[in-house]
Amino acid sequence: MEAWRIERGEEGPAKLPEELLEDIRKYIGGLKHQLRVSDRETLTSELKEVFLETVTKIVRELFELRLRKLVEAAVEEKPLENLIGFERRIYPRLVSLIREYRDCVGELIEAVAYQNWERIPSRYELVCFLKDTPEFIGVDMESYGPFKAGDIAALPSENARNLELAGVVRTIKVLQPRARKE
Repeated sequence: MEAWRIERGEEGPAKLPEELLEDIRKYIGGLKHQLRVSDRETLTSELKEVFLETVTKIVRELFELRLRKLVEAAVEEKPLENLIGFERRIYPRLVSLIREYRDCVGELIEAVAYQNWERIPSRYELVCFLKDTPEFIGVDMESYGPFKAGDIAALPSENARNLELAGVVRTIKVLQPRARKE
């Protein structure tokens, strides 16, 4: 398959025709149909089976290669072009999962470094904006913004979480020493 050859030669995901997924489904479906209706004992049938296995292997390799490229880009949080169908849905979730993993590691390290500290309870989260952001209405129906990259603001927790998942802000944890029990 030409798509497989092109994919191997590109650093990032190669530009594939949008109809490729449907073409693959039809092609493999057609081969399977031919096998079902043909005499299993003939040489032609055996050749078709080998051909089907080869096509299936190439398609698997094509998408395994693309998956590796998606994972590598997600680790570096790079924006990607040339994603097709389901990849457009999966890639942002993959980036989000890797961020969540890193946050957990950070919290683990933070737990050791700040084991005698606790978060200050609040309905608001302190955030640092990573991107310029236009004015918006928060869940508390108050107006926030506009913000420039690097601005720091206190936002309702739900808005802060959503903006962090979208890669617009980074939450700043506000801690205080735990009260000692005497």
